[in-house]
Amino acid sequence: IKLNNYKENKDFTVYFAVKHSHLLLVLLSVVLFYYRFAVTKLLGKELPKLLKILPHVIDTLLLATAAALCVLIQQYPFVHGWITAKLGFVIGYIVFAILAMKSEQKSKSTVMLALSSICLVLAAYMAVTKGSM
Repeated sequence: IKLNNYKENKDFTVYFAVKHSHLLLVLLSVVLFYYRFAVTKLLGKELPKLLKILPHVIDTLLLATAAALCVLIQQYPFVHGWITAKLGFVIGYIVFAILAMKSEQKSKSTVMLALSSICLVLAAYMAVTKGSM
């Protein structure tokens, strides 16, 4: 990826630190979501308090690193198509994940999980390819 106005090594270090922090937070967020889904929907157990709070902390940090990356690479939603599409898929992932967790019907939860997973894969595709086919 071309970084506008980033020519010094320390600037690249900041970019890669933020990018890798973002990727780690994505991984933690997704793994926690699937774990929470499995525990509550498949096993029918209650989550410990930590697993009810931790995802909000991780997702807040994830949002912060996403905003920082937009600033660092100088590409923004509603200005650059690939990042607008990624944001749309991320919003879809969040909405379907919420519906999956809140649904009382196992079949509806499973469908919402599948839809959130599709959105997640498409968001990752947009992030990796920057929308090029």
